[in-house]
Amino acid sequence: MGTTESEAPQQAVGRFGHHPLRSIRVRLLGRMLVLVGLTLASLTVAESFILTARLNERVDRELAHDVAAFRSFAAKSAGGSGPAPGGVRALFVSYLEGSIPEHGQTLITLVDGEPYRRSAEEPLARLDTDRALMRRAAAVRSPCYGSTKSTAGSVRFVAVPVAVAGDSARGVLIIAHFTQQERSHINESIRTQIYLGLGAMLLSACVGWIFATRIVAPLRVLRDTARSIHESDITRRIPVHDKDEIGQLAGTFNDMLDRLDDAFTTKRQFMNDVGHELRTPITIVLSQLETLPDEPEARSQTVAVITDELHRMHRMAEELLMLAKARRPDALRPEDLSISELIEEVYVKAAALAERRWLLDFEENPHRDTLHADRHLLTQAMIQLAQNAAQHTEAHGRIWIGGRAGADRVELWVKDTGPGIRLADQQRIFERFARAEESRGRTGAGLGLAIVKAIAEAHHGEIQVDSAPGQGATFTLRIPYVTHALNGGPRKP
Repeated sequence: MGTTESEAPQQAVGRFGHHPLRSIRVRLLGRMLVLVGLTLASLTVAESFILTARLNERVDRELAHDVAAFRSFAAKSAGGSGPAPGGVRALFVSYLEGSIPEHGQTLITLVDGEPYRRSAEEPLARLDTDRALMRRAAAVRSPCYGSTKSTAGSVRFVAVPVAVAGDSARGVLIIAHFTQQERSHINESIRTQIYLGLGAMLLSACVGWIFATRIVAPLRVLRDTARSIHESDITRRIPVHDKDEIGQLAGTFNDMLDRLDDAFTTKRQFMNDVGHELRTPITIVLSQLETLPDEPEARSQTVAVITDELHRMHRMAEELLMLAKARRPDALRPEDLSISELIEEVYVKAAALAERRWLLDFEENPHRDTLHADRHLLTQAMIQLAQNAAQHTEAHGRIWIGGRAGADRVELWVKDTGPGIRLADQQRIFERFARAEESRGRTGAGLGLAIVKAIAEAHHGEIQVDSAPGQGATFTLRIPYVTHALNGGPRKP
């Protein structure tokens, strides 16, 4: 069963429909939020790292100050170079009795690897019962800073080895600072930043959705326009408001629609013209066949009329094929050819078309005589112009075949002394099946000049006519030296 026009858009939607999550708006918004989220996460991690590092640096400075205070106390306790009375244990007892730890600090001493005394204030957590920490501290040979975990949270400490002259006991002083409160402030700041970041992402999502909708609006119009277009109506265009990439895409799409519109219009006009032109000879042939007489002489005349009409249709078909070929993108078979040789070749061939005064009018250029073009098509265009001139010039009338190599293009012309062409007809005669009604008469199918125009345009050139009634006509082909061909690309001689 066939598909109706009303079903076509629905089928198009089915073919090109997509899940909402695959929408370009959702993808744009999603990628934007991922970027914002990664940025906020990176900033949050960096801030947490920096604040923690600064906290550790501050606590380490305080611990270093406490270590310096202990060393000063130990030096005063020794009094001189002799051994300190009571050894390591007495030194620890004196220091702990005279020291008041700051809030969040605790002091612990070790003698020979075992906990000895600790500061009198009850700590936030008992670190002397942490066997791993005690073994770690007992093994130090120089002041060592570190961190550990406790039931009260994070702890930053310094372990200082202590030795007293005359005492073989080996002591270690541990000054520990509980940093959980400061870290809680940092964590609270990070949480606040995370909440603010989530709020910023939500706001970004709302604003981004609006922006994404505005950005893809031309694409949605393009999609709807493409779905609504069919051969009978391609007049819709996409409004272009911006000059960004999407605006350029919309403009390119509109240009494509213009070309399609021209192609469909040309196609309809072509079919109408062909139908109109073929209707007459077909009607003549059918009518002659239906009334075919029995008398030999009359039958012979009828067959001659039918044969002539069939030959005319045959010529028309060949010209239509030639016109279609000349409009194809791969029509050109370019080669480097001599301009003077091309003119002479056309002159020799044109002289055999009819009894006219054929004249050669070539302006030689000693510096440039090469053109990269299709020899066969250019010859055919010039012969077509010569044939057109011969048809509209009286016997023994003058026809010039000429050309010249200019600075940036080659000009090839055919000039005659015929009746000329009215100004109103000078552009129309290059259309298919068009003829100059009065001054040039009505001969042929009206495809010759259309073929010449197609050949000129295939070479990225143009065809112009200079004429006036009673003053003859000059048809000029202007072909640039640089010719773009699918199989040759741009060339310069």
